[in-house]
Amino acid sequence: MPNLMAHMLALRDYQTETIDAVRRAWSDGRRRVPVVLPTGAGKTVIFAHTASMMNELGVKVTLVLVHRDELLSQAVDKIAVVAPHLRVGVLKAQRREIHDQDVIVASVQSLAGKRGEGRVAELVALGIRLVIVDECHHAVADTYMAVLRALGCFDADPMAGAYALGVTATLGRADRVALGQVWQEVAHKIEILDMIKAGYLVNARGIRVRVEGLDLRRVARSRGDFREEALGEAMSAAMAPQAIARAYVEHAKLRRGIVFWPTVSIAYEGAEAFNEAGITSVAIDGAMPIEARRRALADFARGDVQAIHNCMILTEGYDAPFVEAVVIARPTSSAPLFIQMAGRGLRPAPGKRDCLILDVVGVTGRHKLASVVDLIGADRVEKLPDDLAEYDELDLLELDEASSGGSMPPEARVDGLLVHDVVDLFGQSHHSWQRTNRGVWFLSTAQHFVFLAPTADPGLYDVGRCPAKAHGGEFVHSGVDLSMAMTLGEQYADDEAFGSLHGATLTRKDGRWRNTAPSTQQLSMAATLDISVPDGTTKGVLSDMISVAMASWRLDSMPCVTSVSMRGYW
Repeated sequence: MPNLMAHMLALRDYQTETIDAVRRAWSDGRRRVPVVLPTGAGKTVIFAHTASMMNELGVKVTLVLVHRDELLSQAVDKIAVVAPHLRVGVLKAQRREIHDQDVIVASVQSLAGKRGEGRVAELVALGIRLVIVDECHHAVADTYMAVLRALGCFDADPMAGAYALGVTATLGRADRVALGQVWQEVAHKIEILDMIKAGYLVNARGIRVRVEGLDLRRVARSRGDFREEALGEAMSAAMAPQAIARAYVEHAKLRRGIVFWPTVSIAYEGAEAFNEAGITSVAIDGAMPIEARRRALADFARGDVQAIHNCMILTEGYDAPFVEAVVIARPTSSAPLFIQMAGRGLRPAPGKRDCLILDVVGVTGRHKLASVVDLIGADRVEKLPDDLAEYDELDLLELDEASSGGSMPPEARVDGLLVHDVVDLFGQSHHSWQRTNRGVWFLSTAQHFVFLAPTADPGLYDVGRCPAKAHGGEFVHSGVDLSMAMTLGEQYADDEAFGSLHGATLTRKDGRWRNTAPSTQQLSMAATLDISVPDGTTKGVLSDMISVAMASWRLDSMPCVTSVSMRGYW
């Protein structure tokens, strides 16, 4: 038999690891396994290779289930590129290409109802032994469950029925319905941050903007999240579309972007406001004719439209590597929904350095860009914490202090907007970032400093580390924005090969020790450094004061830190 895999699009290392993990899970008796892959990880490449592999092993027909027309077309087109030797048929509406095919891509809607029962019976007769479910967090729906049961995916006999592979970027649901009733143990998970560090995705840079007059505390909620219509009304009343358009002009004027809104009507208001502000825009919705929607998306892809506005249309399965800005104007308590929205802009493209996540509703303080896995779900949706709806200046200040380790970045007001930069999108900033007298960002461990040195390119930093009381040091990363620089710096600070475990713990801002009284040794050190210690100063605050004094003495005098032209000299 010829080696058909040789004619396929090559796999990346992590894609090979994913397929190997799926095969091991199946061999261990777990028949229905999901994998969690960030947007841009190449899920179609992975399941095309899996289908080809199973085809060579004797599995003659693979079924791919999708829930939207765009996902169906995308799967068919990509499988043809990735695995050109596979014959691909389509099952949807009037198309019934199910015979003499290696892969059948089916719309799940075409398998629903009385008519769908007959089509499912035809699929069973084909002897399908592999089912791939795209966006598999939807698989708890009745139609999916009926298909999986009919094809034997729940059979206990390992020699009967089909195996199932689910792929998604977010294995969790806003309604907390338990996905474990469909999927067994996760076979493989890839973190977004790992993909960014490896260069497969671009970095995400967050800016949080507060729209004055927008008060979410009074917005009604249902099933654990805000009611969409009530959100739309509150945003319209606060003139949020006009304010958000100004924020886009201020921060993303030269970027093509996607704007996510809570309702269709406010999405059209947003597009109008953006057009009035000079950002060519169009809104799309699920009710518009499919051809009109495709024309709008084509205009966006060509660059004839700079921003496209939507409500829950582009959260899944939309590939647009050219997108460099994502505006989150839809408040949500759902981490999966936040990741789906933000992930639309992380695909790399020529000349694209990063993606700006412009948060105008405070979600970046509640969620992080990390893979979501929640198979257990909940029997009920728990009441949201009271502070989740707080959307006032105090709340945002507290969130930003949590992101930057107590050192607030500069604030700015722009036509009724309160802007905060340096948003920790990856949820990793548990450390006490501080700044020297000359403004150098740093972390301190027991014996070392990790610091960020500005580059000649505004907004980018080199990451360095050096002993606190001795000469020498090194730069360990170069040319990343402040958010990513902080994330990388924290990893270096936590590296036991660099600093002691005790020292790394000292950099954390959430340790209980920080609220205790200063030690005698601390007070003595403060006196030596000529630091005035006010009454009531805690051990954590005094530790920071000492760190700033010592870091200023060490880092502010180093030309390689404060001068780009001296970079590399110690």
